[in-house]
Amino acid sequence: MRCNIIYTVPISTIYSAKKVNNFFENSNIVPMINIYNLQRNKPNLDYQEEALKAVAKLIEVRVNVQDVFANYDDLLSLAKASGGHVRQLMQMMRTAITSANAKGGSKIDSEDVQTAIKQVQFDFERVIPDEHYSHLVNVYLNKEINNNQIGQLMLFNTSALEYNGNDRWNYINPVVESIQAFKKVLENVRN
Repeated sequence: MRCNIIYTVPISTIYSAKKVNNFFENSNIVPMINIYNLQRNKPNLDYQEEALKAVAKLIEVRVNVQDVFANYDDLLSLAKASGGHVRQLMQMMRTAITSANAKGGSKIDSEDVQTAIKQVQFDFERVIPDEHYSHLVNVYLNKEINNNQIGQLMLFNTSALEYNGNDRWNYINPVVESIQAFKKVLENVRN
């Protein structure tokens, strides 16, 4: 009998200091869906419209967008806030649905989307240590992460994300940009 077995594990397991990766012949790390036009010298990256639509399509194949969203732009806002991180997209979608249901709405509107994004932001505020913000600003400005314990922790908690294509590069989770502590450190670096 010939068959393939695919194991899915959290990325933190692959990058663990315990070298769990040694137990598997080939590890295929699936990067985030790249929704950005990479320009290393530009801190705030522009979006790739086709990639955003591809991320939105992950929701579109699951629900009738016209029946669920008040406006297609609200779905694109979720796609942008996900940073191409599919699990985060699905979590925000669930929160937006819950928000719409809680207020008796028949469709997800921009307020529900903002509620979902804010909940992810609050989660990040709880888990990102203060000393990580300067490292996150560095990732934001330089598109690369240090290969050290702090860099690994930022990848584990998804405050920083990994992309690849022609290059392997990193960028902050877009929700982190809204955190006041991040904004403060960024402002200090720029001044």
